[in-house]
Amino acid sequence: MKESRIMPNRSQAIWYRVFLFLGLLLGIFIVYVAHGHESHRTVDSISNTISTTYPSAHNSGSLSDFPTLHPLVVHVPIMFLILAFIVQVISFFAFRQALSWVVLFLVVFGFIGAYFASGIFHGGDPNLVLLDSVTRATFEKHKQYANYTVWISGFAAVAKIISHFFLKRKMIAEVIVAGLLLAASYTVAVAGDMGARLVHIDGIGVQGRGIPAEDDM
Repeated sequence: MKESRIMPNRSQAIWYRVFLFLGLLLGIFIVYVAHGHESHRTVDSISNTISTTYPSAHNSGSLSDFPTLHPLVVHVPIMFLILAFIVQVISFFAFRQALSWVVLFLVVFGFIGAYFASGIFHGGDPNLVLLDSVTRATFEKHKQYANYTVWISGFAAVAKIISHFFLKRKMIAEVIVAGLLLAASYTVAVAGDMGARLVHIDGIGVQGRGIPAEDDM
């Protein structure tokens, strides 16, 4: 009995090359963003005072040590959404049905993580009046791209559910999913970059610095 193999037609082969190229570009972009590409001023942080809600911040090993749970949750959408795009691209080449389940899991939980990180566990906005212009612009861009991530990843999750369960992974549907995941990967990378700058350069959120007290939220 001869082994049956499904060979991609010419059109599919072209799409494979396109998405492989896009995947490589995304990898280069993530490295580019992660290492920083914008000059940033070196003046003191906008707030050197620990928030009154956390006057005795220390490491006791409990979740109550954290000013907010945002730093614990925010890595979920960063990891899941970028990985979902990579796996989606791979699925065009091999293990299409099996990897479709993986992408479905990653994008759904990536969206949930983005929603929780930017909403429920966000911890409140800093007082924009007290921020210098550079820090304020960084925060506003961080918040803007975090919102983009929630919406785009939500659309990607819905598109993947429709493609997987109702359209039986038709090529056009999978291409739309891949495009949305590429966009979500970009927005979550930018949001992560801006968030890292706020924490590690401006000191926003460190031991509660610059974020509102719980009573003010």
